[in-house]
Amino acid sequence: MEYFWSKTNYKLMQGKWKIGILLEAGYQIVPLTENMEKYVKITDHIYFHPLLMPYPYSQTMSEEERSYFCDGLKLAAPYISIPNQHNCRLIIALRNILFSSCNIQEEAFTACAIQWASETFHFDMPEIRIFFDNQAGWNGIYVFDFSAIRPV
Repeated sequence: MEYFWSKTNYKLMQGKWKIGILLEAGYQIVPLTENMEKYVKITDHIYFHPLLMPYPYSQTMSEEERSYFCDGLKLAAPYISIPNQHNCRLIIALRNILFSSCNIQEEAFTACAIQWASETFHFDMPEIRIFFDNQAGWNGIYVFDFSAIRPV
């Protein structure tokens, strides 16, 4: 089966420094009989497949960064609706991602995954409260609050 690909451009510009993430991810719907061993389970019906292209088309992601991305998919999962979802599974694949490793926080991968899912599956972007704490860290940090999003 083929993936349906889409891109998103996540931008956060509230503090002294900015975060930007460009990514391309896709999805495919597969039957329940599909072997899911090579995928990361998000929910009973949603799975993640890291298919990152080699550099320079994509940057690599650490295991921790991928985990934060998957956290975003978990938070978005209740909003994702697919036809006949009780007889199939959804596989979400990440093909490429670009970001400045100097201007990044892991929580931005969570927010970016939620933004991609909202644009791809056509639901309103859930509220993510974010503020910039000038006193924390070397040059301040972004504080992300995902508590308004209903969990899986």
